[in-house]
Amino acid sequence: MTYDTRFALIDTDGDARFAHIIDGTFQIGKGRKRSPTSIAEFARAILIEGEDGRFICSDGRKPAVLKFSGRARKAVAYRLDQTIADSLGIPASGTR
Repeated sequence: MTYDTRFALIDTDGDARFAHIIDGTFQIGKGRKRSPTSIAEFARAILIEGEDGRFICSDGRKPAVLKFSGRARKAVAYRLDQTIADSLGIPASGTR
């Protein structure tokens, strides 16, 4: 199990779910619509474009495809590495 701690969605239980890396890529969309290798591209898709992506807790619990915008129910906040946030022109953290 591999994940990137630079980007996390926080669920309704307060658990951080990190961007899940599968076969060396981040996966956007339940049907794996896109598979970028860049965490910045993945974060842009989730936070700016409103896509969903694969996330997991650091201990392997709660693997899921989560969305932050629109009708997302489980993700209520996000944390993003400051350098990545700056490159995307968004705050490093936020809530819904």
